[in-house]
Amino acid sequence: MNIFSFFNREKITKDLKTTEFDILIIGGGITGAGIALDAASRGMKVALIEKNDFASGTSSKSTKLIHGGLRYLKQFDFWLVKEVGTERAIVHKLAPHLVIPEKMILPLIDGGTYGEWLTSIGLKVYDILASVEGEDRRKMLDKKEALSKEPLLPKRF
Repeated sequence: MNIFSFFNREKITKDLKTTEFDILIIGGGITGAGIALDAASRGMKVALIEKNDFASGTSSKSTKLIHGGLRYLKQFDFWLVKEVGTERAIVHKLAPHLVIPEKMILPLIDGGTYGEWLTSIGLKVYDILASVEGEDRRKMLDKKEALSKEPLLPKRF
């Protein structure tokens, strides 16, 4: 089968009208994709429909579940940070096959908005509010450590 046949709207519409599915999922955000993956892995015949491009308007609540909502700390929305962190932990515990922790490097730019001290305090507050545990907790790297992990960072940061 040609890969481009998956993007043929007429064929997809015909298949949806003429095929019997075990489950129809409306919405191709992170929640819909997760449900589709789970159902397909259980042997169900799955159809997923999305009004725009797949994952174009991902489910805001669920994406916060996965990434944890760090941006809300900047907005001083402490309750939301706690809520999303708790939900992230629940998904991580109940569906570890859907959540793979990824380390991120947040470089601090000389003369940038946030310095080392404020960033360290903010991330510590985040860890507490979001109940981040173990290896997932924040770790501050010095410039040399950051460049060894990510050599494509600008040398002046």
